[in-house]
Amino acid sequence: MGKDRHAAFNKAGEIWNAHTRRPKAKEGDLLKLIRKEIGSVDDAYLINLLARNEDDWEKQGPVFGMVAKKIADSKITFSDFWPVDTVFNDAARYRKLQQLAKRIYIDGIASYQFPRIPATGGDEHGSFENAVNAAVDYLPDRDRW
Repeated sequence: MGKDRHAAFNKAGEIWNAHTRRPKAKEGDLLKLIRKEIGSVDDAYLINLLARNEDDWEKQGPVFGMVAKKIADSKITFSDFWPVDTVFNDAARYRKLQQLAKRIYIDGIASYQFPRIPATGGDEHGSFENAVNAAVDYLPDRDRW
């Protein structure tokens, strides 16, 4: 648009107003998308693209199958291999430990010391990782965020 501010605003307005239109899906749109990496966050976009298809359904059937497989694969990968709750909980524990650490000097050398973390009791029969998690979770919070 160059330096023409009004032309830029007019073009931006056209683009924005077009987002509610549902143009016909063109042949190749789905294949182009399938070749890209598709994740679970793309579900709504993919379903919308499928809904706008007006091409020969017999011809597009195999393409729709590929799309469905991509959606299913992304769901399995997202939920089974990257459990976000575990990541968030571990990040909160790390943050808590980091904020409770103190800098100390021993023989003039700076070191970091963590507080003694008492075992919460009754967790000797579970996994070591779960026992440590419970002990860290039991520590008091200090300016967590």
